[in-house]
Amino acid sequence: MYDVKPEVNTLLSSIPGVTVSDAYPKDFTQLPHISFYENANNDPLKIKAGPLSDIAIQVDIWHNRSTGALAAAVEAKMGSIGFRREFSADVPDPNVKHKTMRYRGVVDTRTGLVYQ
Repeated sequence: MYDVKPEVNTLLSSIPGVTVSDAYPKDFTQLPHISFYENANNDPLKIKAGPLSDIAIQVDIWHNRSTGALAAAVEAKMGSIGFRREFSADVPDPNVKHKTMRYRGVVDTRTGLVYQ
């Protein structure tokens, strides 16, 4: 099992002008905000202490105006470490702009390299 969350947190925190957390936002007055969650972290080879981790990460963008520029920044950051976007959608909410994006990659736990 490979813990990619510290790396994702560092990458997303480097996007200027946003707060980042690995949990649902507690305060919607602090926008824009990016939250991320590990949806899955599995051994695709099904062997004990296997060398690979198949990881799915969900990234949510919360903004009071537009999520477009932040979505492009998230795409660039996640792509820079080898994760590929599998899904992206605007989430209807009358109070805030919300976009959810899902990324996936297979990480070699020995080298940290990400494969598809």
